[in-house]
Amino acid sequence: MPIQILLIEDDSQIRKSVEELLTSQGFQVTTVADGRAGIDQTLLQVPDLILCSMTMPGVDGYQVLEAVRTNRLTSTVPFILLATQTNVADVRRGMNQGADDCLTKPFTHDDLLQTVNSRLKREALRKGDLKLEIDKYRHILASVTAHEYNTALSGVIGFSSLLIDDYQQFSDDEVVSMVGMIKISGLRLKRSLDNIQLMDMLQHVDSSQANFDYFSTESAPITEKLVDDSVQAVAYRQDRELSYQLQIENAQLRISEKNLGICLSELIDNAFKFSASGKTVLLTGIHEGDNYRLTFTNKGQPFKAEYCDQIAPYKQFDRKQYEQQGFGLGLAIVKKILELNQGRLTVETSPEGETSVIIWIPRVINAEPATT
Repeated sequence: MPIQILLIEDDSQIRKSVEELLTSQGFQVTTVADGRAGIDQTLLQVPDLILCSMTMPGVDGYQVLEAVRTNRLTSTVPFILLATQTNVADVRRGMNQGADDCLTKPFTHDDLLQTVNSRLKREALRKGDLKLEIDKYRHILASVTAHEYNTALSGVIGFSSLLIDDYQQFSDDEVVSMVGMIKISGLRLKRSLDNIQLMDMLQHVDSSQANFDYFSTESAPITEKLVDDSVQAVAYRQDRELSYQLQIENAQLRISEKNLGICLSELIDNAFKFSASGKTVLLTGIHEGDNYRLTFTNKGQPFKAEYCDQIAPYKQFDRKQYEQQGFGLGLAIVKKILELNQGRLTVETSPEGETSVIIWIPRVINAEPATT
């Protein structure tokens, strides 16, 4: 399929000359005579490259460039400005707004072709790199998904098969225990699916959408009992005894009860999941100025300081070295929820091997003290 080029130029002679040259080189060229028509044509059929005059009556090249760069569908289309004169300030303005290059009229045929081919080559390299990243992402996602789903389903299928085939051989207590394991496996699978859906929602939330308030308003109390209940829920889901200490000050936080519960659940789950066997996890919550500081400290699988900036959906650190459960969504979910509520997250690692995940959530000042 031929490369599509959109030419936005109000000078009819230049428009005709450029169109003939590019067409002779095998490009498919669409021409329009003004900026408004250029924007409309770009949205109607996204081109592979745009050539746009800088100065035009009505909508000028800068306005066209802004419209192109602020639209998600066209934001990466190579954009070359055609200037009527060499003015450093004008060129700099165009480049600052996101233009890929600038040609000064009159330009030679060789200059035009060289510039067009250079930008198309660079765009091809960008798309190639993006494809490699997407392929890598798909491979990781497929590997993690297969492991996570099969682990949960193995528990469901395995125990249910035992009950169906040999139920008469088991005592009532053994049957109840196996049914409990089926439930735990189901809860694990449900949590995985819920987190995928939640992460997708969070990635598309912005202030213009109706669900923005759902993630960024309301307030909720935090108490030692609330944190302890969250720990017990994690213990049940992980089917293990947990060693922990709580030091939680009561407070009213500027975050909804639902979102606070998600943050607690994910961070507590991580703290115990990556804690070495027999080690105690410390959970502390204190007032710190206008914020509330929650710290989750464990000793086990280390978390390097540079990983903090790499937190992203489906990102699992040192997976080849350490066996891990889950999709790698927990920290990404918490980080996004905190950002929507003017909070923040950081991770610190001590020389002794302790890892502390610390979050700050704004407090409701002068609120009635939360009760346990």
